Parts: sequence; structure tokens; C-alpha cells
Amino acid sequence: MEASCSTSSSVRRRAPMTCYCNKKPVLVVAWTEDNPGRRFYGCPNYWSIICVSGGRKCRFFQWRDDEICERGKVLIPQQRQRIIKLEAKLVDCKKREKFLVVVVALLVVIFVVLCLLR
Repeated sequence: MEASCSTSSSVRRRAPMTCYCNKKPVLVVAWTEDNPGRRFYGCPNYWSIICVSGGRKCRFFQWRDDEICERGKVLIPQQRQRIIKLEAKLVDCKKREKFLVVVVALLVVIFVVLCLLR
């Protein structure tokens, strides 16, 4: 039987009111190898080069989701890549569709002009 992901204590964590520099934390998705797709709260200044709160960077960090099982660490990145490729194909199809609409419109115009010239 195939191993599956299950969490015994799936506790939904509340968003913290403020971080260490009194800002409202933002919900972010991690895409690291160990935590693909796992959400966490972080200070809006967490990624900032500018130091805050008295010259020190605020490093507030709190996981929102439970830890991902080993199978999920493999499947989530695979599925994410699949989605990215499908989205790229969709964009390409939409570009082709627009091009075909323009071509058909031009052909209709040419047809009408040729019919009028007869």
C-alpha cells in the first residue's frame, strides 16, 4: 500500500497580532526543499535590507501549517512544476488564439472586398 500524508493534529494557527517591530505579519508560502508549499507568517520587513526596530532586522517567523510529510516534499514540487508548464502552455494557446482571430478577421475583410469588387 502506498504511504500517504496524514497529520494527527492539524491545528489551524491564528495569525499573530504583531511582529517584533509592531507590524502586522503577512502570510507567505515557502518553496524550500524541506517545506514546499508550507505557509508561514513573517514580518513585512523580514526580507528588507533596511534594518528596523532599533537597528536590528525583525526576524519574526511563525509556521501556519503543520510540517509536510516526506511524500509531500516530493509530490508538491513535482505538481508545482507541472502547473507552471501547463500555465505556460495556456499563455501560448491564448497568444495563438488572438493571432488566429486577427487572421480570420483579415480573411473576412479580404473576402468582403473581393465580393464588392465583382
